[in-house]
Amino acid sequence: MVPQSGALPIMSATAKPQAVRGRPKTLADDDRRALLLTAAMTVFIEKGFARATTSDIATRAGMSKRDLYRLFADKTELFTQTILSRRHLILDLPREDADDLPPREALRHIFRLDLDDREAAERDALMNLIARESLQVPELNALLYDTGIIRSRELLIDWLEIQMARGTLPRGDTASLAGLLMDVVFGALLPRRHRKAPSDRTHQRQEILARIDIVLTGLSHLDHAD
Repeated sequence: MVPQSGALPIMSATAKPQAVRGRPKTLADDDRRALLLTAAMTVFIEKGFARATTSDIATRAGMSKRDLYRLFADKTELFTQTILSRRHLILDLPREDADDLPPREALRHIFRLDLDDREAAERDALMNLIARESLQVPELNALLYDTGIIRSRELLIDWLEIQMARGTLPRGDTASLAGLLMDVVFGALLPRRHRKAPSDRTHQRQEILARIDIVLTGLSHLDHAD
């Protein structure tokens, strides 16, 4: 996500820069979409869905409203596509390599405990945005789930069923286990009390992994009890 920058060419004192001819290079639509979605994320966080306008988003992206409406039908589509484009920061499923790792390590990646600080901060902002707007604008919450934009629980259930079928995890109620895992992980990522200090990411990851260990140990004991 971070652009790679190479070394800049060194010009001599006598060298003259070549004039750029023709019209400035225009952005491709994919680049425009990415800029608009990044701007939308910022505006929705700052103002909330209800107060945000397409003018705010276009201005933040440095584009015209005409460009915006050429790529997105309305503010609602901008919101849903913003969530869709970043949902991998919350739960990274499906993953091609998730079935080749031990369950604890796979869950570490699935719940994105592998993010760097910048990406983790973006993930936290995204989760807070979804939680806040789901309460303030219930129809948005219904839209996100009804259209399958948010399918975290279903995807995790699918993964757990695959693991149990392969014998990587003991047999159990996958729906209950998925709900429990999401509660213990997201409960740590979205505490009820507002933090005054920045998150200690290392401590946070260790705490969440300890919670996952407890769940996996409990599942193993239940299997032996049967």
